[in-house]
Amino acid sequence: MRANFEAVVRRAHGFLAFFRNPGPARSFRDEPPLRSELFNADQMEQHGKQLASAHRIAPGRGPSPLLPRLAANEAVLIDACKLLTAAVRADRRISPAGEWLLDNFYMIEEQVRMAKRHLPKDYSRELPCLAGGPAAGLPRVYHIALDAIAHGDGRVDPGSLNRFVAAYQTVTPLKLGELWAIPIMLRLALIENLRRVASDVAAGRVDRDLADGWVDGMLETARSDPKGLILVIADMARSNPPMTTAFVSELSRRLQGHGAALALPLTWIEQRLSESHATIEQLVQTGVQEQAANQVSISNSIGSLRLLGATDWRSFVEARSVVEQVLREDPDGTYGKMDFATRDEYRHVVERLAKAGSLPEVEVARSAIALARESGGSSDAAPDKSHVGYYLIDGGRPLLERAVHARQSSQRSLLRFASRFPTFAYLGSIFALTGLFSGVMISKALANAVSAPLLGGVAAISLLVSSQLAVGLVNWLLTLLVLPRPLPRMDFSLGIPPESRTLVVVPTMLTSAKGIDRLAEALEVRFLANQDANIRFALVTDFLDASEETQPGDAELLRLAQQQIGALNAKYGAAKCFYLIHRPRTWNPRERMWMGYERKRGKLADLNSLLRGDEDATHRFTTITGDIAALTGTKYVITLDTDTDLPRDAARQLVGTLAHPLNRAHFDKARGRATCGYGILQPRVAASLTGSNRSRYARIFGGETGIDPYTRAVSDVYQDGFDEGSFIGKGIYDVDALELALKGRFPENRVLSHDLLEGSYARSGLVTDVQLYESYPSAYSGDVSRRHRWIRGDWQIAGWLLRRVPGA
Repeated sequence: MRANFEAVVRRAHGFLAFFRNPGPARSFRDEPPLRSELFNADQMEQHGKQLASAHRIAPGRGPSPLLPRLAANEAVLIDACKLLTAAVRADRRISPAGEWLLDNFYMIEEQVRMAKRHLPKDYSRELPCLAGGPAAGLPRVYHIALDAIAHGDGRVDPGSLNRFVAAYQTVTPLKLGELWAIPIMLRLALIENLRRVASDVAAGRVDRDLADGWVDGMLETARSDPKGLILVIADMARSNPPMTTAFVSELSRRLQGHGAALALPLTWIEQRLSESHATIEQLVQTGVQEQAANQVSISNSIGSLRLLGATDWRSFVEARSVVEQVLREDPDGTYGKMDFATRDEYRHVVERLAKAGSLPEVEVARSAIALARESGGSSDAAPDKSHVGYYLIDGGRPLLERAVHARQSSQRSLLRFASRFPTFAYLGSIFALTGLFSGVMISKALANAVSAPLLGGVAAISLLVSSQLAVGLVNWLLTLLVLPRPLPRMDFSLGIPPESRTLVVVPTMLTSAKGIDRLAEALEVRFLANQDANIRFALVTDFLDASEETQPGDAELLRLAQQQIGALNAKYGAAKCFYLIHRPRTWNPRERMWMGYERKRGKLADLNSLLRGDEDATHRFTTITGDIAALTGTKYVITLDTDTDLPRDAARQLVGTLAHPLNRAHFDKARGRATCGYGILQPRVAASLTGSNRSRYARIFGGETGIDPYTRAVSDVYQDGFDEGSFIGKGIYDVDALELALKGRFPENRVLSHDLLEGSYARSGLVTDVQLYESYPSAYSGDVSRRHRWIRGDWQIAGWLLRRVPGA
């Protein structure tokens, strides 16, 4: 029995030693919970100024102590949880703070994992670190987070935090990276506080277990061998137990009411405590207060961890960023109207230029604003130079780099050279690699003395194989070296302005009553996903090709289509935004049949003329259902195929992108085409889930990457390397820009596959962060028919281009 009793005591001492010196966690000294004088918002504001005045930044890059500290905190929290769980299983009482820790430990583990994900290795080394004092070597923003937690007793109040950081920046501005680091630093500080409270709770649990061990031994001895009780008390005295509040409180609680025989250990404890002028009652009262304080700290910290995930940190960063306030002085007023992602990209460019030069971030931003103010505005041949973005992400970037004395890395210089001559760099790399690979194979053939005919075959095959390998390698290297560059975008999330009115059109053919029902249903779905006062929806239709101008069922199909559009306008009476615009058949002598003039290209060309008030265009359409006057002044047209889905708010995103000043098309009148900006934007197009599941054929081939270039034209190689994309017929275009680029451009009956040519003349951009969906052919015959149309169109394009080449 005595051996078991001694084992309990030894185990309790071991736990106590661990929690008083938990290895790696000691690198930050022996800290109590983060608990300083509680400040209200006014006091926090004043404290922010004092803290900024006291901080001194160390030169160079500091150490990276945060991840090791996070690992140590996690280890202590896990061990504390195990200890408390063992106490619960042993039917021991645990403190309220311990109950909070056990009940919310799943959430604490999740927050630790999130902190590890959002805190890359050496991340803190990029942040300014403090010099001197107890916080030397720590990132400045981490110390700010620790201070905010300490003066709130683990509670994060957004209003108080805003005033605290704002007051700090009146003395010393924080860098953009530090502002973005505040959420993760607050999370780390809260985990640090939880670890300190958990360590305190666990140490108290160990002291109580130690007291329970001695009391259990005394009670057992008093029952079995009363004479030996004095020896157990002497053993306890010789072990010099810790006179902590937890040990004394638990020992006195357990021993009270057990008679005079067990009053001796309490008397001995009273004598020990009297040496430090304390009493058992005082320690018990202190213990109760400590438990209450730990409960408040741990509950506040857990509540604050939940709050961090629900806080809009984007608004916080923008409200507190000095760079943001400077960039909002954009001379043409565009900056404040852009979406958050674009504004954030501008700020990151300022941050990178500040790192590459000697000026602080706010001075870099002021230099960009100064260049924009000094510019002469815009012209027909160049983007708007009065917009600050021109100097941050567009052609004026070299001017800004020289103004702020930013140093260029060798990689950046190489990429800039390649961007000035993209075709030479791209094709030159492919030709060089093709020559290298094929040269190796041809030299092997020569070394083996093959015959001339065989050598010619080897050369042809090696060139073919090597060229494919070279293209793949160059494209892969390009995606590694060139960062994706999403196109800048205006923020139209609250509505498209009247000057950017948009028409969503579906050029299609009236084939059957069932087909018309599907067209109307799909148009309604697109409307419901993209409702806006300045977006309207239209079916632009033809009849099927025929040997006669009219067919018996034409009138009925047209009447049914009018009824469906009328029903939609009646159903959504306040909108009145649905249209049916129908053309008659015309005689095509080349095809020797009656058909819609120039098919889809002709429909869109006639529509553009109609939108621009051309009286002749009105006569090209026999039926117009809807208020055509409301379409006057339409700026953009989104054209879709009959099976193309327009996801929620995709229309606003497309319009916002094309409306940005840096994306507007500018034309070279001498060359007759757009030289910068975009007249057309092509979003990503993917096979829809429902369309891919319509048949086994669609399931097998609908998701094969690289098999179908029509639905997989999403490669960033063209957009990132050449600043252009390929138009595949589903996207948004500027009506004026397209008319200027294509009016009278193409001959009749020569161009069937017109999308690629239109994108080349009007300049097409790829919007990779907006995605449309369409069905994949459900049968092999449908896929073959579609590919046949593409091949036929490509041959027509090739023939037309050859006729335009001098001497061809």
